[in-house]
Amino acid sequence: MRTNFDVIVCGGGIAGIAAALAAAREGASTCLLEKEYCLGGLATLGLIVIYLPLCDGDGVLMSGGISEELALASLKYGPGTIPEVWKNRNTTTIEERAGKRYEIRYQAAPMMLSAEELLLDAGVTIYYDARLASVETTENTVTSVTVDTKRGPVKLTAKAFIDATGDADLCAFAGEKTVEFAHNSRTGWYFSFDGTTGGTGKLQLHGNSDSYYPTPAEDKPHYNGLDLEDISRHMTDMHRFILDDAARKREQNPSHFPLLIPAFHGLRTTRRLSTSMEFSEDNHERVWFEDAIGMIGNWKKSHKRYSIPYRCCKAETYDNLYAAGRCVSADRSGWDLTRVIPTCAVTGEAAGVAAAMQARTGCAPAVSDLQKKLTEKGVLLDKTLFDRTM
Repeated sequence: MRTNFDVIVCGGGIAGIAAALAAAREGASTCLLEKEYCLGGLATLGLIVIYLPLCDGDGVLMSGGISEELALASLKYGPGTIPEVWKNRNTTTIEERAGKRYEIRYQAAPMMLSAEELLLDAGVTIYYDARLASVETTENTVTSVTVDTKRGPVKLTAKAFIDATGDADLCAFAGEKTVEFAHNSRTGWYFSFDGTTGGTGKLQLHGNSDSYYPTPAEDKPHYNGLDLEDISRHMTDMHRFILDDAARKREQNPSHFPLLIPAFHGLRTTRRLSTSMEFSEDNHERVWFEDAIGMIGNWKKSHKRYSIPYRCCKAETYDNLYAAGRCVSADRSGWDLTRVIPTCAVTGEAAGVAAAMQARTGCAPAVSDLQKKLTEKGVLLDKTLFDRTM
Protein backbone atom coordinates (compact mmCIF):
# COMPACT_ATOMS: atom_id res chain seq x y z
CA MET A 1 0.00 0.00 0.00
CA ARG A 2 1.40 3.35 -1.02
CA THR A 3 1.49 5.89 1.83
CA ASN A 4 3.48 8.85 0.47
CA PHE A 5 2.13 11.33 -2.09
CA ASP A 6 2.56 14.85 -3.37
CA VAL A 7 -1.05 15.75 -2.58
CA ILE A 8 -3.60 14.13 -0.28
CA VAL A 9 -7.27 15.08 -0.62
CA CYS A 10 -9.54 14.19 2.28
CA GLY A 11 -13.14 13.68 1.19
CA GLY A 12 -14.56 12.27 -2.03
CA GLY A 13 -17.54 14.54 -2.59
CA ILE A 14 -17.70 16.87 -5.57
CA ALA A 15 -15.09 19.22 -4.10
CA GLY A 16 -12.71 16.33 -3.41
CA ILE A 17 -13.24 14.83 -6.85
CA ALA A 18 -12.43 18.15 -8.50
CA ALA A 19 -9.42 18.74 -6.26
CA ALA A 20 -7.90 15.32 -6.82
CA LEU A 21 -8.55 15.46 -10.55
CA ALA A 22 -6.96 18.89 -10.85
CA ALA A 23 -3.91 17.96 -8.77
CA ALA A 24 -3.26 14.76 -10.70
CA ARG A 25 -3.62 16.49 -14.05
CA GLU A 26 -1.06 19.01 -12.87
CA GLY A 27 1.40 16.15 -12.46
CA ALA A 28 1.17 15.56 -8.72
CA SER A 29 0.97 12.07 -7.28
CA THR A 30 -2.44 12.31 -5.66
CA CYS A 31 -4.38 10.28 -3.11
CA LEU A 32 -8.11 10.71 -2.48
CA LEU A 33 -9.36 9.46 0.89
CA GLU A 34 -13.07 8.64 1.15
CA LYS A 35 -14.86 7.19 4.17
CA GLU A 36 -17.73 5.75 2.09
CA TYR A 37 -17.62 3.18 -0.69
CA CYS A 38 -18.64 5.47 -3.56
CA LEU A 39 -17.79 9.01 -4.60
CA GLY A 40 -19.99 12.08 -4.64
CA GLY A 41 -21.12 12.55 -1.05
CA LEU A 42 -24.39 14.45 -0.85
CA ALA A 43 -24.48 14.75 -4.64
CA THR A 44 -24.86 10.98 -5.02
CA LEU A 45 -25.26 9.07 -1.76
CA GLY A 46 -27.37 11.93 -0.45
CA LEU A 47 -29.58 11.85 -3.57
CA ILE A 48 -29.07 15.58 -4.24
CA VAL A 49 -29.09 14.83 -7.95
CA ILE A 50 -29.49 18.36 -9.30
CA TYR A 51 -26.42 19.99 -10.82
CA LEU A 52 -27.36 23.57 -10.00
CA PRO A 53 -26.79 26.35 -12.55
CA LEU A 54 -23.38 27.05 -13.98
CA CYS A 55 -24.65 30.39 -15.32
CA ASP A 56 -25.88 33.71 -13.94
CA GLY A 57 -29.38 33.54 -15.41
CA ASP A 58 -28.56 36.30 -17.88
CA GLY A 59 -27.02 33.97 -20.43
CA VAL A 60 -23.43 34.21 -19.16
CA LEU A 61 -21.48 31.07 -18.24
CA MET A 62 -19.84 31.63 -14.86
CA SER A 63 -18.25 28.28 -14.00
CA GLY A 64 -16.16 26.37 -16.54
CA GLY A 65 -13.23 24.00 -16.19
CA ILE A 66 -13.82 20.91 -14.07
CA SER A 67 -17.09 22.34 -12.77
CA GLU A 68 -18.61 22.05 -16.24
CA GLU A 69 -16.71 18.84 -17.00
CA LEU A 70 -18.30 17.05 -14.04
CA ALA A 71 -21.74 18.30 -15.05
CA LEU A 72 -21.29 16.73 -18.48
CA ALA A 73 -19.72 13.59 -16.99
CA SER A 74 -22.86 13.01 -14.93
CA LEU A 75 -24.69 12.26 -18.19
CA LYS A 76 -22.08 9.93 -19.67
CA TYR A 77 -23.65 6.71 -18.35
CA GLY A 78 -27.13 7.85 -17.48
CA PRO A 79 -30.18 9.93 -18.36
CA GLY A 80 -30.43 13.70 -18.34
CA THR A 81 -30.30 16.56 -20.79
CA ILE A 82 -28.46 19.82 -21.25
CA PRO A 83 -30.66 22.81 -22.12
CA GLU A 84 -30.41 23.25 -25.88
CA VAL A 85 -29.30 26.87 -25.72
CA TRP A 86 -26.38 25.80 -23.53
CA LYS A 87 -25.64 22.60 -25.40
CA ASN A 88 -25.09 24.74 -28.48
CA ARG A 89 -23.89 27.90 -26.75
CA ASN A 90 -21.31 28.67 -29.44
CA THR A 91 -24.16 29.20 -31.88
CA THR A 92 -26.58 30.96 -29.53
CA THR A 93 -26.61 34.52 -28.22
CA ILE A 94 -26.61 35.78 -24.66
CA GLU A 95 -30.14 37.01 -25.23
CA GLU A 96 -31.25 33.53 -26.32
CA ARG A 97 -29.65 31.95 -23.25
CA ALA A 98 -30.96 34.54 -20.78
CA GLY A 99 -33.62 33.14 -18.48
CA LYS A 100 -32.66 29.54 -19.26
CA ARG A 101 -30.44 28.26 -16.46
CA TYR A 102 -27.62 25.86 -17.29
CA GLU A 103 -28.87 23.22 -14.84
CA ILE A 104 -28.79 19.43 -15.19
CA ARG A 105 -30.80 16.66 -13.56
CA TYR A 106 -28.72 13.49 -13.34
CA GLN A 107 -28.81 10.17 -11.51
CA ALA A 108 -26.52 9.11 -8.68
CA ALA A 109 -25.06 5.87 -10.02
CA PRO A 110 -23.87 7.30 -13.36
CA MET A 111 -22.23 10.22 -11.55
CA MET A 112 -20.41 7.89 -9.14
CA LEU A 113 -19.13 5.71 -11.96
CA SER A 114 -18.06 8.49 -14.30
CA ALA A 115 -16.31 10.43 -11.52
CA GLU A 116 -14.34 7.37 -10.46
CA GLU A 117 -13.40 6.70 -14.07
CA LEU A 118 -12.11 10.26 -14.51
CA LEU A 119 -9.98 10.00 -11.38
CA LEU A 120 -8.50 6.62 -12.24
CA ASP A 121 -7.73 7.76 -15.78
CA ALA A 122 -5.86 10.73 -14.29
CA GLY A 123 -3.80 8.40 -12.09
CA VAL A 124 -5.39 9.25 -8.73
CA THR A 125 -5.03 6.66 -5.97
CA ILE A 126 -8.43 6.22 -4.33
CA TYR A 127 -8.66 4.72 -0.87
CA TYR A 128 -12.23 3.90 0.14
CA ASP A 129 -13.33 3.09 3.70
CA ALA A 130 -10.63 5.43 4.97
CA ARG A 131 -11.91 7.65 7.78
CA LEU A 132 -9.70 10.53 8.87
CA ALA A 133 -8.65 9.98 12.48
CA SER A 134 -5.82 12.40 13.24
CA VAL A 135 -3.40 14.92 11.75
CA GLU A 136 0.26 15.59 12.49
CA THR A 137 1.82 19.03 12.04
CA THR A 138 4.98 21.01 12.55
CA GLU A 139 4.95 24.71 13.38
CA ASN A 140 3.40 25.78 10.05
CA THR A 141 3.07 22.58 8.00
CA VAL A 142 0.76 19.59 7.91
CA THR A 143 3.02 16.55 7.66
CA SER A 144 0.69 13.55 7.71
CA VAL A 145 -2.82 12.25 8.25
CA THR A 146 -3.83 9.00 9.88
CA VAL A 147 -6.90 7.10 8.74
CA ASP A 148 -8.74 4.27 10.44
CA THR A 149 -8.90 1.10 8.36
CA LYS A 150 -9.99 -2.48 8.94
CA ARG A 151 -6.37 -3.37 9.71
CA GLY A 152 -5.93 -0.46 12.09
CA PRO A 153 -4.51 3.05 11.75
CA VAL A 154 -2.52 3.93 8.62
CA LYS A 155 -0.37 7.07 8.35
CA LEU A 156 -0.07 8.84 5.00
CA THR A 157 2.31 11.68 4.21
CA ALA A 158 2.24 14.37 1.53
CA LYS A 159 3.66 17.74 0.55
CA ALA A 160 0.26 19.42 0.44
CA PHE A 161 -3.18 18.61 1.84
CA ILE A 162 -6.73 19.52 0.86
CA ASP A 163 -9.71 19.45 3.22
CA ALA A 164 -12.76 18.46 1.18
CA THR A 165 -14.44 16.54 3.99
CA GLY A 166 -17.47 18.81 3.97
CA ASP A 167 -17.09 19.25 7.74
CA ALA A 168 -13.57 20.77 7.85
CA ASP A 169 -12.37 17.69 9.73
CA LEU A 170 -8.80 18.02 8.47
CA CYS A 171 -8.64 21.70 9.42
CA ALA A 172 -10.14 21.05 12.85
CA PHE A 173 -7.87 18.09 13.61
CA ALA A 174 -4.83 20.14 12.57
CA GLY A 175 -5.81 22.96 14.89
CA GLU A 176 -6.63 25.43 12.14
CA LYS A 177 -9.29 27.96 13.13
CA THR A 178 -12.80 26.79 12.23
CA VAL A 179 -16.40 27.91 12.67
CA GLU A 180 -19.34 25.62 13.49
CA PHE A 181 -23.05 25.91 12.75
CA ALA A 182 -25.38 24.06 15.13
CA HIS A 183 -28.72 24.62 13.41
CA ASN A 184 -28.88 22.33 10.40
CA SER A 185 -32.40 21.39 9.41
CA ARG A 186 -34.00 18.00 8.94
CA THR A 187 -33.98 16.61 5.40
CA GLY A 188 -35.62 13.57 3.86
CA TRP A 189 -35.01 13.26 0.14
CA TYR A 190 -36.01 9.94 -1.37
CA PHE A 191 -37.13 8.24 -4.56
CA SER A 192 -40.54 6.60 -4.69
CA PHE A 193 -41.99 4.06 -7.11
CA ASP A 194 -45.73 3.71 -7.62
CA GLY A 195 -45.82 0.47 -9.59
CA THR A 196 -45.86 -3.13 -8.54
CA THR A 197 -42.76 -5.28 -8.70
CA GLY A 198 -42.03 -6.20 -12.30
CA GLY A 199 -44.64 -3.79 -13.61
CA THR A 200 -44.60 -0.30 -14.99
CA GLY A 201 -44.75 2.69 -12.71
CA LYS A 202 -43.48 6.17 -12.02
CA LEU A 203 -40.14 6.89 -10.40
CA GLN A 204 -40.15 10.22 -8.56
CA LEU A 205 -37.73 12.24 -6.43
CA HIS A 206 -39.13 13.90 -3.31
CA GLY A 207 -36.98 16.74 -1.93
CA ASN A 208 -38.34 16.99 1.59
CA SER A 209 -36.65 19.49 3.90
CA ASP A 210 -37.53 21.72 6.79
CA SER A 211 -36.79 25.38 6.07
CA TYR A 212 -33.09 26.20 6.30
CA TYR A 213 -32.28 29.51 4.66
CA PRO A 214 -32.27 32.31 5.54
CA THR A 215 -33.34 31.04 8.98
CA PRO A 216 -33.94 27.44 10.12
CA ALA A 217 -37.45 26.84 11.41
CA GLU A 218 -37.52 27.39 15.17
CA ASP A 219 -40.22 24.77 15.76
CA LYS A 220 -38.29 21.99 13.99
CA PRO A 221 -35.30 19.93 15.18
CA HIS A 222 -31.77 21.25 14.63
CA TYR A 223 -28.48 19.37 14.26
CA ASN A 224 -24.82 20.38 14.49
CA GLY A 225 -23.76 17.39 12.40
CA LEU A 226 -20.50 16.88 14.28
CA ASP A 227 -21.36 14.88 17.40
CA LEU A 228 -21.98 11.16 17.05
CA GLU A 229 -25.29 11.33 18.89
CA ASP A 230 -26.39 14.35 16.87
CA ILE A 231 -25.59 12.77 13.50
CA SER A 232 -27.39 9.58 14.50
CA ARG A 233 -30.41 11.55 15.62
CA HIS A 234 -30.57 13.29 12.27
CA MET A 235 -30.41 9.98 10.40
CA THR A 236 -33.23 8.41 12.38
CA ASP A 237 -35.28 11.62 12.10
CA MET A 238 -34.63 11.59 8.35
CA HIS A 239 -35.93 8.04 8.05
CA ARG A 240 -39.07 8.88 10.01
CA PHE A 241 -39.53 12.00 7.84
CA ILE A 242 -39.48 9.77 4.75
CA LEU A 243 -41.82 7.19 6.22
CA ASP A 244 -44.33 9.83 7.29
CA ASP A 245 -44.25 11.51 3.89
CA ALA A 246 -44.71 8.20 2.09
CA ALA A 247 -47.63 7.30 4.35
CA ARG A 248 -49.40 10.58 3.56
CA LYS A 249 -48.90 10.10 -0.16
CA ARG A 250 -50.06 6.49 0.06
CA GLU A 251 -53.44 7.75 1.26
CA GLN A 252 -53.89 9.18 -2.24
CA ASN A 253 -51.99 6.47 -4.07
CA PRO A 254 -51.87 3.04 -2.36
CA SER A 255 -48.95 2.04 -4.63
CA HIS A 256 -46.65 4.82 -3.39
CA PHE A 257 -43.62 3.36 -1.56
CA PRO A 258 -40.04 4.49 -0.83
CA LEU A 259 -37.67 2.90 -3.32
CA LEU A 260 -34.32 4.55 -2.57
CA ILE A 261 -33.33 6.53 0.51
CA PRO A 262 -30.07 8.43 1.20
CA ALA A 263 -27.01 6.51 2.29
CA PHE A 264 -25.56 9.81 3.45
CA HIS A 265 -26.74 12.53 5.81
CA GLY A 266 -28.47 15.62 4.46
CA LEU A 267 -26.66 18.11 6.70
CA ARG A 268 -25.78 21.28 4.82
CA THR A 269 -23.34 23.37 6.85
CA THR A 270 -21.59 21.96 9.88
CA ARG A 271 -18.03 23.28 10.21
CA ARG A 272 -15.77 25.33 7.93
CA LEU A 273 -12.37 26.95 7.73
CA SER A 274 -12.16 30.44 9.23
CA THR A 275 -9.81 32.96 7.63
CA SER A 276 -9.55 36.75 7.61
CA MET A 277 -11.60 36.71 4.38
CA GLU A 278 -15.16 35.34 4.52
CA PHE A 279 -17.01 35.05 1.23
CA SER A 280 -20.51 36.54 1.47
CA GLU A 281 -23.63 36.31 -0.67
CA ASP A 282 -24.96 39.43 1.01
CA ASN A 283 -21.84 41.58 0.63
CA HIS A 284 -19.94 40.34 -2.41
CA GLU A 285 -22.44 40.23 -5.28
CA ARG A 286 -20.81 41.71 -8.42
CA VAL A 287 -17.49 42.06 -6.55
CA TRP A 288 -14.29 41.12 -8.33
CA PHE A 289 -11.57 39.93 -5.97
CA GLU A 290 -8.05 40.50 -7.22
CA ASP A 291 -7.17 37.03 -5.93
CA ALA A 292 -10.20 35.37 -7.58
CA ILE A 293 -9.80 31.68 -8.36
CA GLY A 294 -13.21 31.13 -9.96
CA MET A 295 -16.66 32.54 -10.59
CA ILE A 296 -20.18 31.36 -9.78
CA GLY A 297 -23.77 32.40 -10.19
CA ASN A 298 -26.47 32.20 -7.56
CA TRP A 299 -28.53 29.01 -7.67
CA LYS A 300 -31.46 30.69 -5.90
CA LYS A 301 -31.66 33.90 -7.94
CA SER A 302 -30.86 35.06 -11.45
CA HIS A 303 -28.86 38.21 -12.32
CA LYS A 304 -26.25 37.51 -9.62
CA ARG A 305 -22.50 37.11 -10.11
CA TYR A 306 -19.71 36.32 -7.68
CA SER A 307 -15.98 35.72 -7.75
CA ILE A 308 -14.40 33.46 -5.13
CA PRO A 309 -11.19 34.73 -3.46
CA TYR A 310 -8.17 32.51 -2.99
CA ARG A 311 -8.03 33.73 0.63
CA CYS A 312 -11.17 31.72 1.41
CA CYS A 313 -9.48 28.47 0.38
CA LYS A 314 -6.02 28.93 1.86
CA ALA A 315 -5.43 28.07 5.50
CA GLU A 316 -3.59 30.75 7.43
CA THR A 317 -1.81 28.71 10.10
CA TYR A 318 -0.54 25.86 7.93
CA ASP A 319 1.13 26.86 4.69
CA ASN A 320 0.39 23.62 2.82
CA LEU A 321 -3.27 23.23 3.77
CA TYR A 322 -6.19 24.16 1.50
CA ALA A 323 -9.95 23.90 1.83
CA ALA A 324 -12.55 23.23 -0.84
CA GLY A 325 -16.32 23.06 -1.15
CA ARG A 326 -18.37 23.88 1.90
CA CYS A 327 -15.18 23.83 3.98
CA VAL A 328 -14.02 27.21 2.61
CA SER A 329 -14.27 30.39 4.65
CA ALA A 330 -17.70 32.02 4.19
CA ASP A 331 -20.23 33.83 6.32
CA ARG A 332 -23.72 32.46 6.92
CA SER A 333 -25.07 33.79 3.63
CA GLY A 334 -22.00 32.81 1.60
CA TRP A 335 -22.02 29.29 3.02
CA ASP A 336 -25.31 28.73 1.23
CA LEU A 337 -23.51 29.30 -2.09
CA THR A 338 -20.22 27.57 -1.36
CA ARG A 339 -21.91 24.32 -0.30
CA VAL A 340 -23.56 23.59 -3.68
CA ILE A 341 -22.17 21.44 -6.48
CA PRO A 342 -20.84 24.02 -9.00
CA THR A 343 -19.00 26.01 -6.32
CA CYS A 344 -17.62 22.84 -4.76
CA ALA A 345 -16.09 21.95 -8.11
CA VAL A 346 -14.76 25.49 -8.67
CA THR A 347 -13.03 25.69 -5.29
CA GLY A 348 -11.93 22.06 -5.54
CA GLU A 349 -10.16 22.66 -8.84
CA ALA A 350 -8.42 25.76 -7.51
CA ALA A 351 -7.27 23.96 -4.36
CA GLY A 352 -6.06 20.99 -6.39
CA VAL A 353 -4.00 23.10 -8.78
CA ALA A 354 -2.56 25.19 -5.95
CA ALA A 355 -1.61 22.11 -3.93
CA ALA A 356 0.06 20.50 -6.93
CA MET A 357 2.02 23.67 -7.67
CA GLN A 358 3.13 23.81 -4.04
CA ALA A 359 4.17 20.15 -4.08
CA ARG A 360 6.34 20.89 -7.10
CA THR A 361 7.97 24.13 -5.91
CA GLY A 362 7.89 23.79 -2.14
CA CYS A 363 5.86 26.94 -1.54
CA ALA A 364 2.30 28.13 -2.00
CA PRO A 365 1.78 29.61 -5.47
CA ALA A 366 1.49 33.33 -6.04
CA VAL A 367 -2.02 34.44 -6.94
CA SER A 368 -1.02 35.54 -10.45
CA ASP A 369 0.66 32.20 -11.18
CA LEU A 370 -2.34 30.26 -9.90
CA GLN A 371 -4.78 32.37 -11.91
CA LYS A 372 -2.72 31.88 -15.07
CA LYS A 373 -2.66 28.12 -14.59
CA LEU A 374 -6.41 27.97 -13.88
CA THR A 375 -7.33 29.97 -16.97
CA GLU A 376 -5.14 27.68 -19.06
CA LYS A 377 -7.28 24.80 -17.80
CA GLY A 378 -10.59 26.42 -18.76
CA VAL A 379 -11.51 28.10 -15.48
CA LEU A 380 -13.39 31.33 -16.18
CA LEU A 381 -11.94 34.51 -14.67
CA ASP A 382 -13.40 37.67 -16.22
CA LYS A 383 -13.03 40.91 -14.28
CA THR A 384 -15.19 42.80 -16.81
CA LEU A 385 -18.30 40.97 -15.59
CA PHE A 386 -18.14 42.73 -12.22
CA ASP A 387 -19.00 46.21 -11.01
CA ARG A 388 -16.47 46.78 -8.25
CA THR A 389 -13.14 45.44 -7.03
CA MET A 390 -11.94 44.39 -3.60
